[in-house]
Amino acid sequence: TFPCPNAEPGWNQCESAPADPKTTCLGSSAACNGNQCCPGVAESCWKTFPCPNAKPGWNQCEGSLTTPLSTQVTTANNLTFDCRFAGLDLGAGKKGNVMLLHGFPSRSSMYIPLMSELARVGYHSVACDQRGYSPGASPEMEADYNYNLLRHDIFSVANALGFHKFHVIGHDHGAVLGWYAAGSKQGQKRFLSYTAMSIPHNDAFSAGLYGPDADAEQQMASQYFSIFTMPKSASMKNNTLFNSLGRPNGFDTSSHFQKALWWYNGAFDVGVLAMPPSYSAQYLASHGSIQSAAMREYFGGDENDGLPQKVATGQISMPTLYVCGTDDTFILCDHEYARNTK
Repeated sequence: TFPCPNAEPGWNQCESAPADPKTTCLGSSAACNGNQCCPGVAESCWKTFPCPNAKPGWNQCEGSLTTPLSTQVTTANNLTFDCRFAGLDLGAGKKGNVMLLHGFPSRSSMYIPLMSELARVGYHSVACDQRGYSPGASPEMEADYNYNLLRHDIFSVANALGFHKFHVIGHDHGAVLGWYAAGSKQGQKRFLSYTAMSIPHNDAFSAGLYGPDADAEQQMASQYFSIFTMPKSASMKNNTLFNSLGRPNGFDTSSHFQKALWWYNGAFDVGVLAMPPSYSAQYLASHGSIQSAAMREYFGGDENDGLPQKVATGQISMPTLYVCGTDDTFILCDHEYARNTK
């Protein structure tokens, strides 16, 4: 017998230990294994640094990685994510591990300044281009972007990296996913803390989108939900969404960008969030929501009453921080419904 792959690092009360496979040094093709030093790269100021699968906290090398460095991570379900790393070593920084989840249509590069700062103060961090963004983690079917699968990716990447417990930071869609994961059994056991940027707690957000206490302004500001979830939304109207949102954010084709848009379908299919009512362009314009009115006029879509949240995120047990910008015209996070996150 030998330890489960996601056992706490260093634990072994079994009969033997599995062979420790060799891995590749970040930033080079050099192989390493365990408590060994990797050749220096620019991001380590050309000083040697610990092998990715070195024992957590071990470092008898010349230096460490502080600038985010790109490499790939393959999970147990054979998805390969393009990831960035910063910090002391792949096992653990002095203060612990941090995983950062980007939003739509951003990528892990949005976190480079924050990751550098986290490394400076003693954390090891990782941010990956998530499912639908990384070419090696972009399956072809809409059903592959079910939110339960996206949540599973968080823990699959963590397992591949040896993160038993870790802090999580999420922005935009990454924050919705982070809330959902934080409320799960695994999240409650493994998240040390959770920070959500721009998106309030999913249950508070849903109450603002649908139902007797809904926020009318937020309902109108969120009309793009029903547009992004339309069939072939990336390519409709002569590739409008792809050309305006996909291409500027590193997507080469509308079919690849469609996979990022399927995150919206995956969230509403599971029912993580409520879907607000869909209003006509005339209604939106008459109520002062000019931006949403223009989108509805251009993309179309039938009026409907919306849909309630089906799966509540529930109480969050770990220390949590919610941060948002009051100038955001899509997520009205200074309204009362959002403050109910507390």
